[in-house]
Amino acid sequence: MQGTAQLPSGEPRPDEQLVAVRQDVLNDVEHAVGNLLQRMHHAARGVRAELAVPGERLQGALEELESLLDLLFDYVSPVDVLVRATDATRVAESLAAQLRAQGAAEVVLAAVPPVSVLADARALSRSFQLLARACGREWQGAGPVTIQARHDAAADRVELSVEIGGAMPPAATAQAALAGAVAARLIELQGGEMRTRPRAECLCQVILPVAG
Repeated sequence: MQGTAQLPSGEPRPDEQLVAVRQDVLNDVEHAVGNLLQRMHHAARGVRAELAVPGERLQGALEELESLLDLLFDYVSPVDVLVRATDATRVAESLAAQLRAQGAAEVVLAAVPPVSVLADARALSRSFQLLARACGREWQGAGPVTIQARHDAAADRVELSVEIGGAMPPAATAQAALAGAVAARLIELQGGEMRTRPRAECLCQVILPVAG
């Protein structure tokens, strides 16, 4: 994922992209994949009508495939961000809404400092959605999820911490890792940072610059 697509110049290095990402090609591929998945879902419904258990397993596998392809498109798609001053309370509430949508039974939003941060609302919402998806299934049956916010005036930034009460760290799966990587990159493109914590009770920190 990158902010702008760039053609490689000179001799390629291992860390360079060898092919420039083209949005028109991505659109064509996404359309073709969408048609294929639609046909597969239709076939799965037919199987499920005849054989309940195999049909449910096939349906589940298709949903996992669809989710993974969705993340892969996010991972390779160019992203244009437009950061604007956004109230920190609205940012924290957006994060809380995504956590609830992905399975957190109880989300507690602590007091948020009365400041504004620089963020792209669309990219920020997507990053929170991916962050919540990365470990939402692990939250079922866990304690309350607490969102705390701190204004670091010296560094001119706001830190949003997500703490999970009584939960173990999420299982390391390919989809979780990819979702986390895309979420982190989206935050970085907005001038922020995402940090993960090894402690069991804390999932991560999302750090965003304060609007001047």
